[in-house]
Order: sequence, then C-alpha cells, then structure tokens
Amino acid sequence: MERILKAIKKHIIVYWIFVKNNIMAQMEYRVNFFSGIAMEIGYLFVKLLYVIVIFRSGANINGFTPNELLIFAGTFIILTGFHAGLFMVNFISMRTLVREGMLDFYMVKPVSVQFIATLRRSDMGLFVTDVTAGIILVALGVIRMKLSLTILQILGYAMFIACGVAIGYSLFLIPQILTFWFINTSAIGETFNSFWDINNVPMVVFGKWFQRIGIFVIPIFVVTNFPALFILDKMSPLYFAWGLIAPVVAFVLVRLLWKVAIRNYSSASS
Repeated sequence: MERILKAIKKHIIVYWIFVKNNIMAQMEYRVNFFSGIAMEIGYLFVKLLYVIVIFRSGANINGFTPNELLIFAGTFIILTGFHAGLFMVNFISMRTLVREGMLDFYMVKPVSVQFIATLRRSDMGLFVTDVTAGIILVALGVIRMKLSLTILQILGYAMFIACGVAIGYSLFLIPQILTFWFINTSAIGETFNSFWDINNVPMVVFGKWFQRIGIFVIPIFVVTNFPALFILDKMSPLYFAWGLIAPVVAFVLVRLLWKVAIRNYSSASS
C-alpha cells in the first residue's frame, strides 16, 4: 500500500511539473494564448445556442425544464474543458509518437509510459475557460431553480464529474491505441470525437435503445448526463451504481489494451 501511495505521489508531482512547463511555454506567445481563449469563448456561445432557443420558447424536453437543461449544458462544458484542455492535444499526437518512434524516449523514464504519453501536454487557458463557464451555468441553473444543495450533493456531483473524466479519458484513448497496429486511425478517431458532441443535449432526446447503448455499451452518456441527473435528484439506483462501476471498468479495459499495445510496439529504429 505504501508503495502505491508513493507512486501516486510521484506521478502527481510529475504532472504538476508538466502543467507548469505547459503554462510557461504558452505564455511565451501570449497573443496566441489569449486569442485561443477568445476563440473558445466564441465556441461556448455556439454550444449555448440551443439553450437560448429553449429559454425563449419556454419548452420542456421530455420533462426537463429550461433551467434543468442549463445544468446539463454547464456540466457538458465543464467536462469539455477536461477533454479538450487536458487530453485531446495528447491523443492527437499519439500517432506521431508511435510512427516516428518518439515513444522510445518515454519508455526509459521512471514513470508510467501511458501517463507521459497521454498527459504530458495541456492547454490551461482552454481548460480554465470551459470549466469556469460551466460552473457559472450550473450555478445559474441551481439558483434559478432555488435548489438548496447540501454538501453531500455537491460532493456527489463532483464525484460523478470525476467519473465522467475517467470514462472520457478511457473511451477516447481507445482509437489512439489502435495506432500501434494500424498506420492511420484518423477516421476512427474522428468518429469517436463526433460522439462527444452527443452530450451537448440530454440523453432523453434520444430513443430508449440508443440511450441503453450510450449508457451500458459505449458509456458516453455516463460522462456528462450522470452528474446533472444526480444534482437534480433524478438518478435511479441502477444509474448510481453503474456511474461508479463504469469508470473502473473502462479504465481497466483501456489499461489492459495499452499494455498489449506496448508489448507489440516496435521501435522506429528497429
């Protein structure tokens, strides 16, 4: 147990170094840094267009009010911050690491190869922008609904956010791992990335069978729908249990797939 705790502590320290290095690198070109934030703010307005339309019409979607949809939209934006700000830039470069043999340098480091390859780069400007905007939207929805949240509800919401982050990381890493066997996996990656925007609306807008697939087979709906359902007190016991189990299952499976891929990895110089 002590050994595991030491390993976790070491990886946290290394990740903090990654974050600081990325911030320093981005601040060398401050115009690009702030223009990137401005672009992300523009994307946020586009993402919120459907919420604005719903508010103006005052329509309910399968029993969800406009204020409740505001919480769904805010949760989606929070998790988009994690996906786009912390993971996506690393996943996109995975093909280059494998194809050009740059992964060789990471394999001799005293930390997990998967950890370095998938978390070494980040865009803190994008991350902070999305997470802040998402929290404001969720808070606005809670205030408009006059919800009296307890500490346990807030912690539960944060817990399901963390579960969503873990599932999102695992799901979208899968097509990148396939790079170890296939020359070009860009089409698969783009297909998976298109799944992310499905979460821009609550899963109740889709048919029952599509919902079941998106919850229990490819758990994309667990990522952003479950935190909102929890805070709105609309989560069934089955969903609550699966929301905690799914990230563990997803991470274990992707970890096993990664180990198989590393065993079959051939250096570019070999």
